[in-house]
Amino acid sequence: SPISNLTNLAYLLEKIPIENNNLKEILDDSRTSIRVLNETIDDLTEILIIRDNPSVEQEKIAFSDIFENILQQTSYLIEKEKPRIVSNFEDAPSIFYNRVYLESIFLNLLTNALKFRSPSRRPEITITTIDRKDHVLLEFQDNGIGLDIRRYKDRIFGLYQRFHQHTDSKGLGLYLVKSQVEALGGSIEAKSKAGQGMTILIRFKKE
Repeated sequence: SPISNLTNLAYLLEKIPIENNNLKEILDDSRTSIRVLNETIDDLTEILIIRDNPSVEQEKIAFSDIFENILQQTSYLIEKEKPRIVSNFEDAPSIFYNRVYLESIFLNLLTNALKFRSPSRRPEITITTIDRKDHVLLEFQDNGIGLDIRRYKDRIFGLYQRFHQHTDSKGLGLYLVKSQVEALGGSIEAKSKAGQGMTILIRFKKE
């Protein structure tokens, strides 16, 4: 509610002509701060919903269906970057899981792979599922810029952790993925070297 009030006040101030350049600059900075604060509250609210929801609806879901939906949602980005994407869900075609969580996981992993692509080569993304004895393994691999996993191992899934100077990155995606995976009894791991891409391994607990 207080943030909504600040947002409304900022909107009203935009309608008032301001001749003092210093005051105009201060108000512009204030509007930016209010917008960032509002986005932060939205992010934290989403995280709390994941953590505090004791019973998440689950159903049998085909990985291919979810992935096709995400490809459609990100068609503009795929058309722009023109990645080579290979998916293989034959060994473990489906999972008993929450549909919204799984869509969010795929969306964050795919957009991250394109966001942190290497400028020197065409993006390549490989997604594979493997049926293991007590879990289903999802392997999501890209050939992007990667990072020094030994250096950032304790921070890679942290909240608002940024490792590259991308202005459109908030450092939230992998934290959300980790929260959604662990909320339903799974685990996540990252393997990477600087300049050599990244592999995300997600172990989904079987039904």
